Amino acid sequence: MRGAVSFVGAGPGAADLITLRGAARIAEADLVLYTPSAVDPLWLREHTRADADLVDHARLGADELAELLRRLASRHHRAVRLVAGDPAHCPDLREQRELCARLGLDTEVVPGVSPVSAAAAATGNALVETAGADTVVLTEADFERVRELAADGRTVAVQAPAARAAELVEALLAAGLDPEVPVVVAHKVSWADETLLRTTVGELVAEVKRANLWRHALFLVGDALRQAKPRAGYAPRETETGKRWTSRSWRSTGTWSRRSFPEPDPVVAEPEPDDVDLAADAPVERAVDAAEPVRVESVPEVPVASRPDPVVKRPAVTKKQPARTARSGARRGAKK
Repeated sequence: MRGAVSFVGAGPGAADLITLRGAARIAEADLVLYTPSAVDPLWLREHTRADADLVDHARLGADELAELLRRLASRHHRAVRLVAGDPAHCPDLREQRELCARLGLDTEVVPGVSPVSAAAAATGNALVETAGADTVVLTEADFERVRELAADGRTVAVQAPAARAAELVEALLAAGLDPEVPVVVAHKVSWADETLLRTTVGELVAEVKRANLWRHALFLVGDALRQAKPRAGYAPRETETGKRWTSRSWRSTGTWSRRSFPEPDPVVAEPEPDDVDLAADAPVERAVDAAEPVRVESVPEVPVASRPDPVVKRPAVTKKQPARTARSGARRGAKK
């Protein structure tokens, strides 16, 4: 049996956000490497074995850490190294695993809840959304890198000292972000004394000073963090800039192009029969503008067999009938 090291995600800080697998590895370990900024030492002491060693690895140098792992391998013991948040965001994870492999130690990675996810959950927002932000970028306090990464349709998570908020704002504005883009500032999220601020790029510096924040914090920047959302299913397009849609009609505060929506041809009212001079032999013609194209509509010819019989009107009788008198009526009665 060889010794083993488990890299366990300690989550954002709250002990109950450590996974069940991570808690099981902590309870079984002979050695636990931790930092007070990642997990509460009092909770850790209550959930480890009585004979387990707890070591703050932030106080160890590289050589001291290597010697500690070498003794662990020789005794075939099991160790846990607690990583703040999620080990997937730990920049030296590969280096630590390669060191363990050279010393003959097996390694395991137990995922955890990242502070970025915890901060977004505390605001009730997702970092990406349909027809909105589709990318999440994580970076440290490299503001030149922030200037390259920040863009519309993207959520940026920046780990930086709150005292450098002015530099962050300068980088975001230089990237072309609007001052009204939302920003969430999270300090010790999920801890009992957490600080969570909702503000905008333009008001970020003033809000950070008002909250008296200057230590390391997490800044979430992006439109997905807005409290008020647009109508569900509506995604503005480039051709719809400046337009406002309502549920009753399609209205716009901008200007429509008549090429996209041509107006129908004007309807010319035909003259009523009473207005036509029937005595005139010449047909009535409508004046046609020379610029107006003449449309010729073809009428399909109806076969002779299917044509209806013409209606023949009999000429009116013009012979004057004799007046009927009482004598003629009496004469016809005598003949009968």
